[in-house]
Order: sequence, then C-alpha cells, then structure tokens
Amino acid sequence: MAVVIAVSGCAALPGATPVPRSTATATPTTSAPTPAATTTPLPAPTPTTAPAYGDFSGDQLAQICVDETVSTFNPDVTFDLGRTRIERRTVTPEWLVIVPARTGGLDGRSLCTIGGTPASPVIEMASGSIDELPEAQIQRLIRGENEGTNP
Repeated sequence: MAVVIAVSGCAALPGATPVPRSTATATPTTSAPTPAATTTPLPAPTPTTAPAYGDFSGDQLAQICVDETVSTFNPDVTFDLGRTRIERRTVTPEWLVIVPARTGGLDGRSLCTIGGTPASPVIEMASGSIDELPEAQIQRLIRGENEGTNP
C-alpha cells in the first residue's frame, strides 16, 4: 500500500534551508494473513447462595408442580420447564407456578400454588389444563381471589 502526501500552497521562508526530500518510491508489500480473532472465555457464573424463591429454587417449584399435575394430562405430555412462570402471591401459599405443557397436540399448562419448604412443600392448588389462562385470572390468583374459577 503506497501512501502519498501532497502539500500545496507552502512557500519557502526567506533564509530557510531546504529540507532534503527522498526520491525513493514505496514498494508494495504482501501482508500476512490476519490471525483469527481469539476470545477469552468468560468465567462461569458463580451460583448464588440464596435461592431465588425463598427456600425454593425455580427448578424445584416447577418440578413440584409438574409432579402434582402430570396425571391430569395424556401420557404423551411434555413440559417446557424453561418457560415456567413463577409469581410471588400476596397470600399463602406464597408462589404461583405456571408450567407450559403440550399434550395430545394441544398447548396446556400446569398451575399450582406452592408454599412450605422444599423438604415439605404445601400445595394448595394443582391443576393441569388445555384451557387458555387469561392474564386477568393470573392476577386474581396472585392476589388469592377466585381461585379455581375462570373469569
């Protein structure tokens, strides 16, 4: 790659000594291939010492709900534990757990209210359904209103 610098409009100052100029020309060079970028792996996240949901982890709450409701679905049911929704309730039991499910070609969900401890969970409500659960009903469940009924 040749670089050319042109300077125009410059006049020599009186009494200035001319600066010698090079008459050499740049020769193209072949550039070496750019090495592949390397990344430094990020350190693994440090597990927190306190679970996210009181004494429970999110995985524990989801699994408790699945275990309580699996019999309400067809044998082909699959649960999407990664999309579990957990909400803190304003009443006891403290946690509303909604686990998406797929059964018989239909979308469904397991719905539970869970409290207590992981060693001794308290399940007040546990149901499996393919009916849509409107957000308004979820909010009522969080407040402990109209449990077990649709709007």
